[in-house]
Amino acid sequence: MIERLSPDILALQEVDGRSHLGRRAGAFEFFLDALGGHVAQARTVPRPGRDHGHLLWSRFPLEEVVVHVLPGPGLERRAAIEAVVAGPHGPLRVIAVHLGLIPRARANQSAFLAARMAESAEPVAVTGDFNDWRLSGSVHRRLAPLSGESLTPPSFPARRPILRFDRLYLRGAVRLVRGHVDAEARASDHRPLVADLDLS
Repeated sequence: MIERLSPDILALQEVDGRSHLGRRAGAFEFFLDALGGHVAQARTVPRPGRDHGHLLWSRFPLEEVVVHVLPGPGLERRAAIEAVVAGPHGPLRVIAVHLGLIPRARANQSAFLAARMAESAEPVAVTGDFNDWRLSGSVHRRLAPLSGESLTPPSFPARRPILRFDRLYLRGAVRLVRGHVDAEARASDHRPLVADLDLS
């Protein structure tokens, strides 16, 4: 799927190497070896060979990389990977997220993300699994007013998407040219969000 789509930037959530749960051990190492390029990672459940978390990959250099531990409450540690992608058309600040399951946690986490968006001097893209299926929920209420454009199609479950878990919010001098969920992908229980952006 990644080969077919050939992205310049990729945010992967639920990179899961928990072999004791039947997953592939060393999932992070697998992606790091397979993708090449530039990678920032958030191992939110760090265990040697059995890590769980998410990663941000880019064909172009990543600068100012920070992994933010997001506020709770929650059963699992949640993180946001923030980096400036130094691409040929100018910098783009990308924040890749996997938000919590508890509504109060998502409210706290989306408030944090809204502050990061508002503070960015560069164009910014916030993307990932927001675990909030309602556009009336705290995530969209906080991020949409700051966002020039957003992409929020149904993406879950992959077999017949009805929930808008996976999203993209843009702010500043970046434009959404086109976006969709990839109906052919079968690598996850979510359909991947695909977006073409214009920074010119």
